[in-house]
Amino acid sequence: MRLQRLLFSLAAFLPLAGSAQTPVSIPIINSIFQDDTLSCSPGGDCYSLNITGWVVGPQSGVYKSSTVQYPTAPSSGLYAAYFGGGLTGSILQTLGLTLQANKTYTLTLAVGARADLSFTGYLASLMAGNVPVASSNKATPVGGTFVNDVIEYNSGASPAQLGQPLQIFVKSLGNGQVNIAKVTLTMQ
Repeated sequence: MRLQRLLFSLAAFLPLAGSAQTPVSIPIINSIFQDDTLSCSPGGDCYSLNITGWVVGPQSGVYKSSTVQYPTAPSSGLYAAYFGGGLTGSILQTLGLTLQANKTYTLTLAVGARADLSFTGYLASLMAGNVPVASSNKATPVGGTFVNDVIEYNSGASPAQLGQPLQIFVKSLGNGQVNIAKVTLTMQ
């Protein structure tokens, strides 16, 4: 009887102990930009104007950089999305999930600046139904490096875009070029 009471007492506390949720990864098609195999040698001239899974704007696509662009790139090349370089470029992906209430979304992007081109900035947004719900442009990589930009959004009890499709949108600013090597999105 005593053991039974102890077990019931412990069971009452288990939901509290397990209330911290583990982040759930939201699938992103071609999140590391390697689904489009480029047969050319790595370098600034090895690119495609399309990116599988993404809607690509002007001056945008995927390319395979060399150590000229990123000194730590592997000899086989480093794949990244590029946008900009004279005109503003952009990429967009509509995900297979909709915005939910009382969730925290964390969008992380590896933002790069080529060593051989100027970096003039970007704007990255988590969107729902074509409306930005959280944006950032705070990553400032030094030429030849990538740094992460982390964008958090807490949807609250009744977000205006509840039930709308989640989207990721990134665009370049100015005349330089922006590279993105990896994109992740989690929900908690």
